[in-house]
Amino acid sequence: MGPTGAGKSSFVSRATGAAGDGVGHTLTSHTSEIKATRYKIGGASVVLVDTPGFDDTKKSDLEILESIANWLGETYKEGALLSALLYFHRITDNRMAGTPLKNLRVFQRLCGNNAMSQIVLTTTMWDEVDEEVGMERLEELRGSYWKPMIAQGSTTFRYLNTQESAMELIVQLVAKKRREVRLQKEIANKHMELRETSAGQELHSRLDQLAASQMQILERLRTQLKEGPTEDLRKEFETVKAQLNDTMRQSEALKLNSMQRTLAFFRRKIGVSYSLFSRNLHLIIVNQI
Repeated sequence: MGPTGAGKSSFVSRATGAAGDGVGHTLTSHTSEIKATRYKIGGASVVLVDTPGFDDTKKSDLEILESIANWLGETYKEGALLSALLYFHRITDNRMAGTPLKNLRVFQRLCGNNAMSQIVLTTTMWDEVDEEVGMERLEELRGSYWKPMIAQGSTTFRYLNTQESAMELIVQLVAKKRREVRLQKEIANKHMELRETSAGQELHSRLDQLAASQMQILERLRTQLKEGPTEDLRKEFETVKAQLNDTMRQSEALKLNSMQRTLAFFRRKIGVSYSLFSRNLHLIIVNQI
């Protein structure tokens, strides 16, 4: 997982040597964006699953999270657990904000604390940055944004965009104990809707922040249009307006009212179904009256 363009797909190609096969029906994604590739390494059968980032140009963040949730939920029901989760980050990025930060925060919520030891924070694009600069950025990531994850067992790896480097990482992972992630348990075991899950609520929070930023940009453009309207300004205004509408649509789809937040909290804690808990809550209220 990780932002678009971080090197996820090229890693799969390097690791498999373009010799991998598409995974059969038991691990086939419900959406075409998630690609699973099986290949052999030694005597082990390895499946690499490539997921889209939350900055995809064709799909919205909500659609991407839905596709990941569907894939994880269905494969979990079939008994498939994860040996590791690779989170890809471009070492060429000189700041951790906007989309990269959104990707990371949703990823953390998706995995949950119990799966932190399965995570490998994989840095890429080392051939496009000065070695000293790259190491300074890596140390900054380890000491700030990634520090809580590393404290809970996550590790880091410098991927050098070669088959040897990819194989070095895969060999380390095949011996790991397989685990489920939080999103799988929330959906398959606790029967939660996507908007009730930790990942869904994190994405909702990030979308709200994005909407606030887009509103500010829209107001600035509206002021500029009043002062001196131009065709370029009008086009930019309409583009940002459309982006804001889409962001708010996604945010609304993930929004929970106060009652739903309470139910979601208890479902995360005790795992009862929504309808059963709602009925029991109603009986409690009636009896109190």
